[in-house]
Amino acid sequence: ADIIGARSTGPVVGGADYICTQPNHWLFANSGMKKGEGIPGLVGWEWHGDPANIPGLEIVAQGTTNSGAGTGTYTSTLYPGPKGNLVFNASSCWWGDGLSEPPGYVRPAAHGATPQGPDKRVQVITTNLLDHLKAQ
Repeated sequence: ADIIGARSTGPVVGGADYICTQPNHWLFANSGMKKGEGIPGLVGWEWHGDPANIPGLEIVAQGTTNSGAGTGTYTSTLYPGPKGNLVFNASSCWWGDGLSEPPGYVRPAAHGATPQGPDKRVQVITTNLLDHLKAQ
């Protein structure tokens, strides 16, 4: 948990929408995201739950996952690392699905959650993160 900002909690497989909790955070600048708004099916197949107790840790997205084994809670975090670095945990193996769709790509699906493919909001959030890291 100290490395990624959240602990794996059961069930650790399933899916959910990526729900914004801090729309005014620099991470979401120019994304158009509103508090409580979700990016359909972006969280899955594996995800991370309970946030770690790390000074400066921010929860940027959080929501309920669904799977054949029941429901859980995923937590996407951002926090300052020990060496002046920044750690972002999207809490999703499917983050890349929101970025691109290469030729021959087969979209995953799990327990009622299916990522919807490239999404401008995911691309903007990722650009914001990379730009912020470059500026450090």
